[in-house]
Order: sequence, then structure tokens, then C-alpha cells
Amino acid sequence: MKYSAINYILAVTVVFLFFSCKGKSRDADNYGQTFDKPLADTLPADAEELDTSRVMVPADSVLDYMENSESAEEYLSGILPVIAREVPEYAEKLINSTHDAFLVVDKASMRIIYYDKFGMPQRVYDMACAKNYGTKHEKGDSRTPEGFFSVQGVYDSTDWLFTDDNGVTSKKKGQFGPRFIRLKIPGTTQIGIHGTCAPWSIGHRVSHGCIRIENEKILELVELVEPGMPVIVLPGKRDRATNRKEGVWIPYFPTAPRYAATESEKIPQSSKEEDVIMTEELNETQKSDSLATDTLLMNPEPGVEHSEGVDTISY
Repeated sequence: MKYSAINYILAVTVVFLFFSCKGKSRDADNYGQTFDKPLADTLPADAEELDTSRVMVPADSVLDYMENSESAEEYLSGILPVIAREVPEYAEKLINSTHDAFLVVDKASMRIIYYDKFGMPQRVYDMACAKNYGTKHEKGDSRTPEGFFSVQGVYDSTDWLFTDDNGVTSKKKGQFGPRFIRLKIPGTTQIGIHGTCAPWSIGHRVSHGCIRIENEKILELVELVEPGMPVIVLPGKRDRATNRKEGVWIPYFPTAPRYAATESEKIPQSSKEEDVIMTEELNETQKSDSLATDTLLMNPEPGVEHSEGVDTISY
């Protein structure tokens, strides 16, 4: 009888712990915040597998495929031919994607561009990204990862709180804006596109790694994206210089409209001399850029109300 009572207590305890842990999950992705079911379910492991009945186009045949497609005019008027010439592996993924659109986060122009499946730009959003140049290597390096990624899920981030690299959590809500588009990136689970309570920071290098846009824009963008949608993060000029200095190569292609017309407008490769100049420029300008960022946060645009505590936000 004694052992039966003990077994009963243990059983009740196990059941209680099981159900109490299922209610909400704590995830480092949103900086230690708890959340219920995401607004858009995260992508299952095998959800990106393509229909086996489809004809897959290899990287070296993407241009031929587009030129001979029934939609050749649409393809050749967009950015895809540029991508196919400059970064064939990206073009292969995009042309074989089951999604009807893709995003390009362009650090060079500080904009997010929403393209349809033919590579025609449909929406453009000014954005802010990490304060440090180059692709991300480790936690706390204040860099935005560069490369070919995808949308992991969409979350309501209205009540999320920001925790800095030292583990200090702010009590101010709204720093991530109303929505958070988490990106599926190898090696990190903390990067996403989200809104901001510091709209004057848009267009500048200020964050710890995330990509931020205005709140009304993130509400528009979340209606356009879906789990699994391709997201390409392109390095800017100074990012490329930093990457070369560190022995890292991240694919790049230009997003300027004039490069989306003809084969004759293929972008020339930079020379070694240009690389050296860019690296020297980087060494001279990074400190001033950091100071400019500090000035931006402490002195917002004229006419913009400066809320208490906003001058220290960098996420």
C-alpha cells in the first residue's frame, strides 16, 4: 500500500511537468521570450523538397532555360539573368524554387527588395542592419549574416523584450516592432527581419545583427512572405572588403535596375588593386562609421520625439 501511494504521487508529478512544459516554449531565437504558436508555422524539415515530377534546372543551364521559356520576356527583364551570370548556384535555387517570390537584403543600398518569381522587383523597403561590417561568424559580433537563406516563420513580437549580449534584458516593449520574420540561417537562430521603435535608425548600420524596417512596412511584408521563401543577404562594398581581409568569400550580384537588361552589362570583376584600396578605405573609415552610428542613436532626426532609453537600442 505504501509503495502504491508513492507510485501514484510520482505519476501525478510526471503528468503535471509534462503538461506545464507544453503550454509555452522558451526559445533563444527571440532573445529569451516566450511565445505561443507562430503566426506562420515554421518549415518542416522536408518541406523544401521539390515535386519529383518537376524538371530540375542545373546551374549551368539556367540562362538557356530562361531564354527558351514561354516566359522568356519576363525572365530576361528581371534580375535573374544577372544572378545566373554572377552567382549561378543562387540562380539554380531560385529557378527551381516552389515559391512565387524571393527577398534580397542588399547591404549596399540598405534596402530589402521583394521580387516575384521572374525576378521583377515588386516592393522595396529601406532597412537598417548590423553596425559591424562583414558576415557573421559568432554570437555577439554585431554582424548580419550574408548568403542564401530562407524564411523560418513569422511571429507576433509586440511584447518581446530585448536582451543584450551581456544578458541584460530591457523592460521596454516594442523594440522589435509588431512582427518578426525569423530567418533560417545555419549557425544562428537569432536573426530576423522585424519592425522597430527607432524609425530614425532606418538606413543606417546600427543593429546587433537583425534587419529592421518601419513598423507599417513589416506589417505589409509579413503578408507577402511564407515559410521556406528564399532570402538572399548581399554584402555591401565595405562588407566585401572585410570578408576578403578575413579570407571569406560571400557571393554578390548588383541589384541596380540597369544591370537587369542585357548580357553586355555583366559586372566586371574587381581587380586586386581595387581590393587593396577598398581594404585600406575600410581600415580608415570603420572607426568614424562607429562614431556616426553613436551620434545617430543619441541625436535622432529633427522633429522626431526621442523616447527615453531609445538611444541605447541596438538590436
